[in-house]
Amino acid sequence: MPRGGKRAAPLPSPSAVLLAVFAIATSPAAVVAADLVADPVRDGPEMIGVASPLGRLDYRPGRGLRIGDTGVTLGGFASAEGERLESGETRGGLEGLHFFLFYDPAPFVHLFSELTLNGIVDEEDGPNGGHTHPHLDVDRLYVDLGSSDRVQLRFGQFLTPIGLWSPTKADPLVWTTSEPLIVEHVFDDTTTGAMLHGAVFPAGGALSYALYGRFLDPITSPRDTPATKHSAGARLEWASLAGWSVGASYFASERPGGKWNHLGGLDAAWRPHARVELSGEAVMGEGSQADGREWGLYAQAVVETVRTVYLVGRYEHFDPPGADRAVDLFDVGIAWVPVYSIRLKTDYRFADHADDLSAPGLRASIAILF
Repeated sequence: MPRGGKRAAPLPSPSAVLLAVFAIATSPAAVVAADLVADPVRDGPEMIGVASPLGRLDYRPGRGLRIGDTGVTLGGFASAEGERLESGETRGGLEGLHFFLFYDPAPFVHLFSELTLNGIVDEEDGPNGGHTHPHLDVDRLYVDLGSSDRVQLRFGQFLTPIGLWSPTKADPLVWTTSEPLIVEHVFDDTTTGAMLHGAVFPAGGALSYALYGRFLDPITSPRDTPATKHSAGARLEWASLAGWSVGASYFASERPGGKWNHLGGLDAAWRPHARVELSGEAVMGEGSQADGREWGLYAQAVVETVRTVYLVGRYEHFDPPGADRAVDLFDVGIAWVPVYSIRLKTDYRFADHADDLSAPGLRASIAILF
């Protein structure tokens, strides 16, 4: 719905919010956790172990299939989600099948790719009903060169490293069904070019850095917002052994006509207790998806209430360019992680006013990491 085309909706009363949280807490949830994308660590129970001419075939749920001594590991995840909005709209479907390939042909060469089969099944209200338009996208394809953690060169198409959320935005790795607005509507999801990155480990923590730039066309062109032709950025993060981290990001993007936009960001995370995770991000400046100044932030809390069940709450503020008014948005929900490779999530989102960015309603998803 166009901005300003709907009268502002009042915030729900505290009792209504509590009822919504209770309804969420007692309903099925959906989706996964594990940074398989960074490194397919071989832990967890072995489901399949077979000797072969290539070496031992080793499959562990959520960690993929290691093919003997070839240096190849295959993995991925599947996700499905649905939503019931307060407007009465209902939609859902199989969100996608994601296939990961890790290949380490030498100690200093690490290749990663993510292929996604999208548009498998979509269901929605109205005359269209269910439809399917399957297509294969190359979400990521890159090679890391280097034998030291201090310096590595990445070349190809990779996730844009701004803040905490964007480098791990796959469904199995996040706590809510919907993304924060500052992640979804400000900068490009991926960068196609090169990145120099690494980390050093002084006493008490780790200092990581990334310098990157886009100078190639995306392997698969985005279907919604055209990718920026040229961009450059940097990220610096300090992660303490005491359970907290702080980071800063900078991103410059070339808009049509040769104008360059500049965006800055700050982020922080803290684990004050083994069952509590607090995090937040803020961005300000001009992003790559629209001209004009914008700024926004989110603050998120995750608490393990009983074993494997997590209560999640997030507050967001977003002031996009050209908007009549900023939006204050709230997202409350439950995530259930019965086993390492499965996560179920359901969350209810509402805002101080309804527009095309903040449609209130209930959303649920499930993801299985394989």
